[in-house]
Amino acid sequence: MSAHDMSGISRRSFIRASGSGLGAASLALLTAPGTVPRAKAASTAPAGLDLIDAVLEAFQTHRLVGLGEAHGLQNHHDALGLLLSDPRVPAVVDDIVIEFANALYQPTIDRFIAGEPIDNEHLRPVWRNTTQSPDQTWDQPVYEQFLRTVRAANWTLAPGQQIRVLAGDPPIDWSKITTPSQWSSFLGQRDTHAASVIEKHVLAKGHRALLCYGGEHLTHATPGNIASIVEQKTGESTYTIADLTFVTGDPGGLATSLSAYARDTVIPTAGTWLGALDSADLLGKVAKPAKPPGKKRPKATDATNSACGPPLRTLIDAGLYMGQPNALTASWWNPAIYLDPTYWKELQRRNAITGALTLAELASYRHEQPAQYPLTRVRRSQLAGCGRA
Repeated sequence: MSAHDMSGISRRSFIRASGSGLGAASLALLTAPGTVPRAKAASTAPAGLDLIDAVLEAFQTHRLVGLGEAHGLQNHHDALGLLLSDPRVPAVVDDIVIEFANALYQPTIDRFIAGEPIDNEHLRPVWRNTTQSPDQTWDQPVYEQFLRTVRAANWTLAPGQQIRVLAGDPPIDWSKITTPSQWSSFLGQRDTHAASVIEKHVLAKGHRALLCYGGEHLTHATPGNIASIVEQKTGESTYTIADLTFVTGDPGGLATSLSAYARDTVIPTAGTWLGALDSADLLGKVAKPAKPPGKKRPKATDATNSACGPPLRTLIDAGLYMGQPNALTASWWNPAIYLDPTYWKELQRRNAITGALTLAELASYRHEQPAQYPLTRVRRSQLAGCGRA
């Protein structure tokens, strides 16, 4: 959820019900019939690179490289783990700015990443106490594993050569949050705070950084998001690589077009069939009515298209193909986490403040979820949004 989507659908419930759209921090491509030729698209596209080579190449021309994540997608983090473990990366990447960490705990992150022993009770608040809680606690194991992977990569490096992990989420102190307005004041700073972290701790030091955020924070030509703020203030553009996920039924044959590629292939958008896709073919804003304070949340709707016209190449520089729809795996939290009475009570308190989840959605945290990454639902009527039904 971006700052301007604070009243929208919960990230967890949307992922659980229908997959991730752009407004839910990923890029799911929606192709209408006739938009991408099924048989020709992949054969006329360039071969692409694996993620490691694509990132290293992007850093030759950019100081900032963004990886737009479909949140909770195991396949994304499998590829990311290989990237972080590659011995060439520390020579190129100085910092990694992450969405799933509260800047209040930057000293803890620095100590942990440098190899110091940190008790779990002091490490968990890094990801559990962000502005997104309780809608997103980041308790999926891939996020803790990310920190441990960077720590392991740093272990044999001299202090001056180690990669620093920078918390991008505003420094909210939940122990002091008692009203919706207090919470929303921090929520509204999400992109501006991350942009300030990049400006102060990366660019001002002459560093290069990997930005690990949901896709909508890193797209080009999107006023108010991280990439746009940084470019406007500093002139530095971000090379954005976004996850490619799918909608149910694959109405435009995107999965078929991508099937010729190897898994974990990065496909550029400049001069390719992928870049020529109309931006209406990206699943955009997620339509879910806001929950008025003290009232029942209105019934949720499916995702809807956000805009028509601009080609995909104007939003992202490349897409990361991780496999066919049935091969995408979700990373879920361990339901036993929420049997901790102290943590559970705090999540209930936060939910009462934010109104982020229904009681049923919050209760679902204590239940197992299916392994396959859920696809995004779309109505046929939505394909007609730009006259392509």
